[in-house]
Parts: sequence; C-alpha cells; structure tokens
Amino acid sequence: MIDWEVTMSGLRVSDRRAAVEIAAPDWGEFYAGGTLPRPVDTTVSGQVSKLGFGTPRATITSLTGANTGTPVGDEPEELPHDTYLLDVPAPIETSVRFEGPATVHAPNRSLEVSFAGHQSVTLGFRSPFRGPESTIEIPPTPAGFARAISHLHAGIETTGPEKSLPALRGHPSRIEYADDVTTPERVVDATADTGIELRVPADLGTVLAVSPLAYYLQAAVRIEDGITPTITAPGLTHRLDGDLETAVTSLLRRVFYLDCCCRQAGPDLSGLPDPDALALDRNRLSDPVRRLAAYLELDEASLELPEWHLATYIPPEREPARALPYALDRMSLVQSPETRPLDGKELLRRSLTDFYRGADRQSASVDAVEPVLGPARSHAWLDETVPIDVFNARTEAFEHGLSGLDTDGRLPFIVVQNDPEMDGEHAEVARIYEDHASELPIDVTVHEGLSCEELSSVFQRPSAFVHYVGHCDTDGLRCTDGNLSAESIPECNAQTFFLNACGSFYEGEALVERGSVAGGVTFSKVLNDQAATVGTTFARLLVYGFSIDRAMQLARRQIMMGKNYAVVGDGTHVLGGRRDRHPGTLIVDRTQGEFSVGYDVLPTWTAGGWYYPEAVGDGSPHLNGTTTESTLDRSSFLDVLSSIDAPVIYDGQFYWPEELASKLRSQK
Repeated sequence: MIDWEVTMSGLRVSDRRAAVEIAAPDWGEFYAGGTLPRPVDTTVSGQVSKLGFGTPRATITSLTGANTGTPVGDEPEELPHDTYLLDVPAPIETSVRFEGPATVHAPNRSLEVSFAGHQSVTLGFRSPFRGPESTIEIPPTPAGFARAISHLHAGIETTGPEKSLPALRGHPSRIEYADDVTTPERVVDATADTGIELRVPADLGTVLAVSPLAYYLQAAVRIEDGITPTITAPGLTHRLDGDLETAVTSLLRRVFYLDCCCRQAGPDLSGLPDPDALALDRNRLSDPVRRLAAYLELDEASLELPEWHLATYIPPEREPARALPYALDRMSLVQSPETRPLDGKELLRRSLTDFYRGADRQSASVDAVEPVLGPARSHAWLDETVPIDVFNARTEAFEHGLSGLDTDGRLPFIVVQNDPEMDGEHAEVARIYEDHASELPIDVTVHEGLSCEELSSVFQRPSAFVHYVGHCDTDGLRCTDGNLSAESIPECNAQTFFLNACGSFYEGEALVERGSVAGGVTFSKVLNDQAATVGTTFARLLVYGFSIDRAMQLARRQIMMGKNYAVVGDGTHVLGGRRDRHPGTLIVDRTQGEFSVGYDVLPTWTAGGWYYPEAVGDGSPHLNGTTTESTLDRSSFLDVLSSIDAPVIYDGQFYWPEELASKLRSQK
C-alpha cells in the first residue's frame, strides 16, 4: 500500500519500506486520480510550476511517438508542445505525465522539471515490493508442482517482449500444500494462454529445473511418462536434449535477453545484440510462439549474451520447494544442489589463536563444503548443507521479506558494541550510517555493554538493521551477564543484521527462523583487525545500496580469511528499498600507463531493467548485468575516482576510490 501526503516542500510518498520526497512548493488543486500508460499502485494529480526529484536519472517518452525512453541529460533540455511521460527510478517507482512546453534539467545530482506557468500533471507511484496476492494449494508432487507452475506466470502483464521489463512482472502466487489442487479464480483468469507447453516426466527435480523457462515463456507444464523435456506449440517442437540444467539456462538466456533488445518500451540499451543485425523484425514479434520460433532459428554461437544474475539451488524436497515462487520472482535459475569436500586451504585456517577474537572461549564452527555452482553470478542455497560462496537461504526468509517496517518510512539502525576492544569498529560503522541518514533515511541508535535481556530486547524491537560487534560462543552472543542464544528470542523484528563475531552462523540462522530476512555471519573464528575491516566495509556498501549478499561478496575481498564470512536468509534483500540507484563496482586493470575501466552492476531484483554508468562510459543506459568499458589516461582516471563513491577492484584488490587515488598519487 502506498500513502501520499502534502508537505511544506511538496509531496511525500511512502510504502512500508521506503519513502520519496518530491519538491513541489507551489503545488495546488491536488487530488487523487488521473491515468497513466504505466501500471501503478496509485496516482495524484494537480497543478504545479516545478517538480524536483532526488535523483538525476530519468527517461522521457513522448506519448505521441516522437521519442521513446530518452535519458535526461546534464544540460537543460527544452521540450516543445507534446504529451510526455517522465519515468524516475526512485525507491518507489515514479512516473509523471505532463504537457509541454517544459524544461528538464539535472543539476547537482538532482532532477527538475519546470513549466512556464502552473501546469496540470499526474504522478503515478508503484511500490517495487510486490508480494504474492494469491495462494495456490497443491500436493507436494511432480503433478502438483506442474499445475502450480502453469499459473505462476499469471502476474506477468503481457505476452510480448515487454515482459522482460521488471515492472511488468508481478510476484508469482504463494505455494501451500494440500491434498488437492486449488487455484484461485483470479489467478486462472490472469493466466495467459500462449499456446506453449513444456512436457516433462513425473520427476520433481526435473519439474523444478524447467520452472524458470516455463515461467518466462508463460507455458503450461504437462506431465508425460518417459518423455525428454520438450517444448511444444503450434508448428513448433523443441527438445531440451543433453544436460537439462544447461539446456534450460541456454534457452532462457536466449529468449530473455533477445526480448530485452526487441521490446519497444524503455530506452534502447547498450550491451545487447542488435536486432536488425540478427534480422529480427520487432514489429512482427508480438506473438509468443512466432517470437520463440524466430529466436530458436538463430545461431547460438553468434549471440553474445550477458551471464545470468542468479541461480537458486533447491533440492526436490517438500519445504525447500515452497521457495520456488520467490526464486521465479527474481528471475532465478533453479538447479539441484551438489557439493564436494572443501579444500582446507579455502578457509585459510590458522593456528595463531592469540590473535583471534575470543580466543579464551569456544566458538561455534561450521563444517562448510564446496558447492558445485552453475553459470550465474550470485547463488541462493536452500539445501541443508552449508557451502561457501552462496547465501544460505530459507523459505521463511523470503516470506519475512514480504512484511515491511511500520515506522513511517524511517529506517531504524541499531549498533551494539559488546566488545570494549572493538571501539574503533562500532564508532566507524555508526558514523557511516549517520553520514547517510539524509539519503535513506536512517535513524541511528548506539548501545554499549548490553545484558542478555537488553540485547534480546534490541532484536525484538522493529528495526531495519542491527550491527552487533562482539563475541559469539557456543552458548550464543556474549553479553555483560552471560550469553544470549538467539533461539531464546521469541520473535525477531530486526529485518536484517550483521553478527560480526566468531562463529555466528547458527545464531544468524536462528534470527532468520524467528523473523529476520537476512544477515551477515561468520563460519568460525576471525581476527580482530580483519573483523573490523569487513564490518566497516560492509556498512558502507549497504548504505550505498548493495544487496546483503553483494555487500558481503565485496567486503570480504579485503581480508585473507574472506570465505569465513557468509550470508544467511534472502541475500537479495536491499535495505530500505533503495532502488533509486543501481550501485556498481569499478573493475580496473592497468596496462602500459592506461587504465581499462569497467562499471559493473549486478542487481538481483530487477533483471531486464537498466542503469546509467557513473562517471564512465558514454552515459547511455545499459542493461542490468552488463558492464561498460572505457580506457582512460591517468589524469582522467583520477578524476573518475574523485567523483564517485563506488567500490573499486584494482588489479584484483578491493579499494575505496579515495584510497586508490591516494595510492596512485603516491606512486607518481
């Protein structure tokens, strides 16, 4: 649900997780209502002479067809008489319909639309957090899941290539277990009849593996004994021969990314094949069967497509399989979990215990294993084993993520310092959060030396994030009067957390079971200085807008024992719904005095969306998951470092831009 209210400076719009402020100090005659050519949750109309937004990124589309999805530039642009739609990628997606003439300007990392006088406008808002609106009941059998998957795509609002836009893919229905299949009438009515079927044998692992392809193709799934998984449609038959997971991944990448280049909504994106060069006529691809046939005719070897963003590893078992709708909502691959013994060198176990945190106490440790990972950049794991290099998800974690914070759009952050030796870390992370309080917005509270009862109360209090700095023993998180076991907490209302303590994995799991969405944990003992490094880096990455898992992937690169850190719960979760920016990472290599600079963006929620590279590239929009490439001289690269706050991977090492700039200047 989205609420809006008029303020002294304009309009404040909020849902239960995020809020945006729109500057409109002279807005008058406002009222609910109005129409937009976009799916939105609510609209508000009125008259205004100027609108301001807290992001410089937006696209303008002429509703008469004069242009489609033109990015707003840094220089003022005069728009002539016409009807326009402005799309702003704020934490709550915002669209504005207005009549020209108007001036659009993006000064000082903000956006302004101004008119000659008072002009009628309609604003529409859509929450990016769209939970399932219905529940499908099935028996936990291959046939039951086949029936459910045949309707999980009911939330997709079109059968054309525009379904590759994340805004047009509603959340799939929940799955609950019952003796018989029950599908709500509204879901049946919304299920598209594309004519495409996916026929599979009565094996639950096979049904789960084909589900992402069936979901995106909007196909009906049919059980047929002894069949090789096969796609059928009028005039079309395509067998998924060979390794099934490989075949599904290959075809899904093909149809999804080709849809991204052939859709006629949104801007033309860099980093994708040219449909004209592939002889694909966009005007003849609205029919889903004809479009699939055209894509299948292309030579796969000639297609340069991005790597997939996410794979979810679901064993064919009753409870993990209930997570399927959440995996499909994120456009994830679904694969079978497989592990092998972990080489001891992977965790760099050390024997110098004098330097470990809490060396006088017994830390809980985890027997981690090495996962066999598929072709994706991020990995969710729902098996009982505990691998490195994945986030250890739980069905309940995804479910907890559907609930928001009833805190009037504010984000309570709590820092707990229960280790006097770690004053530096807790002070630094508190400063980082407070420095960004005006952007998210954050309310920061710091506690020191808490008792078991006081720490339990912290976790039971509604908050967006709890950052615990201290020790963890086999009995729980260490407090001034003993140890707090997370299993003793009746309900955890901290959405996310970081337990920066030795062997905190099981305590983190217990917090997720009791209500949290996700958190950072450790597998075993960690060094004091390394823990502080990871803690402060993790804090800065979170408020910059990275997901929990991506923030941990990057933060742990700074230390030797990085694989000792992991994420439990839904690692795709982003604090405060911060979707106004697509946080990226600079990937830099130096060759012969020049710098090869790539800007890399990996959002796991918005497959099919786009981003604008910060400070590098030509400023054109790029598909999420693709990387911009630039070659810069030393002076230009130093200018880039001074203008961004993004993390940098330079010759394989992690730096903040100011750190790398200082290093390069010292080498002069």
